[in-house]
Amino acid sequence: MHYYESDIQDVTTHNNYIERIFYFQQIDKVILYEQNMKFLRIYNGETMKNELDIPCPGAILAIEFLPDKNAICVSLSDRTILFFDAGS
Repeated sequence: MHYYESDIQDVTTHNNYIERIFYFQQIDKVILYEQNMKFLRIYNGETMKNELDIPCPGAILAIEFLPDKNAICVSLSDRTILFFDAGS
C-alpha cells in the first residue's frame, strides 16, 4: 500500500470541529457535518468542491444514505428526521 498526497484541498471555512465525514459512492458525494452545527455540507466526490450547504433546524447527530429511496436521511437533536432527495 502506498500513500500519495492529493492536490485537493478544502478551502471552505469551518466554524467547529468536523464531527463526521461520509462518502456515498452511489451519488459520488462527500457529506460532512461539524460538531454541534446545523449545516449539512455536500461536496463533489471527484473535485471536493463545496456544492451546497443545507441548513437544518437542529444540530445534526447522524447522516445515512438510503439507496432504495435515493435519499439522504439526517437525524437532528430536536428529535426530527429529515429526508433529502439525492437526485436534486
